Amino acid sequence: MNPWDERYSTPDYAYGTQPNDFLAEQFACIPAGGRVLCLADGEGRNGVFLARQGYEVTSVDLSRVGLEKA
Repeated sequence: MNPWDERYSTPDYAYGTQPNDFLAEQFACIPAGGRVLCLADGEGRNGVFLARQGYEVTSVDLSRVGLEKA
């Protein structure tokens, strides 16, 4: 098991469920709709946030455990 799988293997979310500060601050700059690629998305907090805003999201992370929680 890689270290990220281990970190994300608990029921809690390691970094919470809200988008990170950068995304929260810059969200208004992203054109509405469309497709977004979320790199190193961990447990999916940014990808889930963007999907709820109507974006088509592809999230990528080294940890399959983290992505499965998303």
